[in-house]
Order: sequence, then structure tokens, then C-alpha cells
Amino acid sequence: MAIKLFDAVFYLPIIVSCMIISQIYFERYWVSSENTQINRIGLATVIIITYFIQEYCLLQLSLLNINEVAFMQVVPMTMVFRNKVYKIWWGLLVVTPLFANLAEYLLGVVSLRSWWFWIVESVVFFGIGWFLTHWQGVSKRLRYFLALMCLGIVGLVSLVITNRFNPGSAAAATLGILVIALFEDRRYRSEQKNNHKMKLLQQESERDDLTGLLNYRALTQEISALAGKPEIHNIVIGALDIDHFKRINDTYGHFVGNEVLNYFSTVFRKKIYSAFPNHGYVYRFGGEEFSIVVTNHSLVEVYKLLTKIERSFNKKPIITSGNEKVTISFSCSLTKHLKGEVLDTTLKRADKMLYSVKNNGRGWIITDNHHQPYEK
Repeated sequence: MAIKLFDAVFYLPIIVSCMIISQIYFERYWVSSENTQINRIGLATVIIITYFIQEYCLLQLSLLNINEVAFMQVVPMTMVFRNKVYKIWWGLLVVTPLFANLAEYLLGVVSLRSWWFWIVESVVFFGIGWFLTHWQGVSKRLRYFLALMCLGIVGLVSLVITNRFNPGSAAAATLGILVIALFEDRRYRSEQKNNHKMKLLQQESERDDLTGLLNYRALTQEISALAGKPEIHNIVIGALDIDHFKRINDTYGHFVGNEVLNYFSTVFRKKIYSAFPNHGYVYRFGGEEFSIVVTNHSLVEVYKLLTKIERSFNKKPIITSGNEKVTISFSCSLTKHLKGEVLDTTLKRADKMLYSVKNNGRGWIITDNHHQPYEK
């Protein structure tokens, strides 16, 4: 009896926890794989086959160790509580009680006369999962814990109805479920912590250390995302250089140069964000090179704003911490990102246009339809 209680409370729950982890890794592979119809169907097939193999193994192990089928609904119930739930798991949650009872019938454990109870179990498990996953105002961890407790209660009721109640099966439906809940809670917290760390690392990898602006990597990802959104109907991309920045470094030193970069980045970003809230983005490529992206605004609007910013920098010198007065200007090119165009093609066009500004006096802005310096 002691061995059966150990199997019900620890051995089988640990196996179930390992099954949950394996299904989560399959799910992650699903997300990361190429999003084609063939891949989706293929991976869904693998997940379903693997799942039923796991369930059949669990059925055999639980019968062998505690003479009772246990924990069969835990894996699908856990998976419907994931952040992004795939519909396949709702189907598996419904089918699992039918699969388990049919397997028990074929093994001679239950009678076919209780077929109606198989259907009731499927409906009850689906109802529990649907209600608790959609219950607002309660933490997901608590709802998941309640879902597992409900599985245990249904299991106990089933044992009473079918006259199969014994200490081992009762321990599996209570303490065993509790152990699984504790394991999953620990795994979930660890996963959340790791995801948070990964998110911070991702953000750090997309930020320029000196100015805090987004970098080229972030620009590439942003353009790809923007180009695929139906609500984005226009994208203006600009390449920008601070004029004669090397001269500033040579005259005042690199520390003053860094102050100038920080000041320029802060002011420029603030003006872009204020003029185009949620539609204006500023990036630093390195050195004195910057880029801007503005969506759902015309090229003319962006040109007029940058002209004002350019003039304000000319009129108001930067006062450094060493009281040096540094007047700066910038050269800029603006071009529209064409539909279906590769980002590199747009950037190369903007870069080529920017060189024409540098070769014609600097301190002015060129656009797709404006090729002459403005009057200062």
C-alpha cells in the first residue's frame, strides 16, 4: 500500500509534469517554425500523435502502479491555460476522457454500459476549462489551481459512482493533483522570470548605449512589422548626419562630442515624438548617423518639421558642461518606403540622397521631390 501511495502522490505526478514540459517545447517549436500551411499541419499532427502516445503510456503506468487510470486530463487542461492557446488543445481536452474510457473498456476495466458517463466527463471538463480560462478578476495561477482541483473532485465522484474508490486512487485525485499543481506553479514562475530576462536582453540589444535611441537592428524589425500592418498606409524614412561632427571632436574633445550627441538625440527625439505621436521613431546607426521613420504622415509634413528643427539648432547653440558653445546643423534625406520594397533598398536610396546633400554645402534636407537647399 505504501508503494501505491508513493506512486500516486509522487511518481506519476512527476511523469505528468515531464509530459507537460515536453508539450510546451513542442508548442514553442510550433511558434518558431516557418508559418506555412504544410508546417502547421505537420507539427499539429506530431503534437497529436505524441500526446496520445503519452496518454496511453500514462494510462498503462497508472493501471500498473495504482490499479486506476489517473491524471489523464491534466496535460490538456494545463495547455489551455497557456498565454497563447491553440485550438487543438480544446479538442484534445474534450476527446481525452472518451479516449481514456475507451481504453479502459478495451482493457476490461470498465463496462460499456457507462458510455453516457464518458460524454458527461467530456462536457464537464470542457465546461470547467472554458469557465476558468475566461474568469476575469482572478489571477491565472489561482484559476489553474482551481481547474486541477476540479479535475480531482470529478475524479473522486467518478470513483464513487463506479465503485472503484480506494486509498491509492483517492491519493492520486487529491495529493497527486496538488503535487502537479506545485510543480507547474514552480515551472510557470521560472518561465515568466526567464521570459522577463529575455525581454530585457532583447530591449538592451535594440538600444544604443550612449543615446538610448533604438539601433539598426530595431529599425529592421520595426520596418518589417510596419510594412505588414494594414492600418499603415505610408512610411517615410530619413537618413541624417550631424554636420562636421569630427571637427567638434577634434576641437572640443570626445567628451564634449558625446554631450552634443546626447543633447541632439534628446531634443530631436522629443520633437519627432511630439509632432508624430505613436507614428514617429528615431534610430542611431552609430557615430553621428541617425535615421527616422514616420508612418501615416506625408513626406511634406516630415520635411516641414525637420526644417524647423534644423533652424532651431542653428539659432540656439548647445552649452556644454564646460561652458563651450557649440552650434550644430544636420544634413538629411527623406524618401518614401515603397510597397513591397526591401528595407535595405530604401536605406540605400536615402543614403545616396544624403551624400548629394553633403556634396552640395550640407545643412539642408533633400526629399524625393525637393532637390535644392532651402533659404535660411
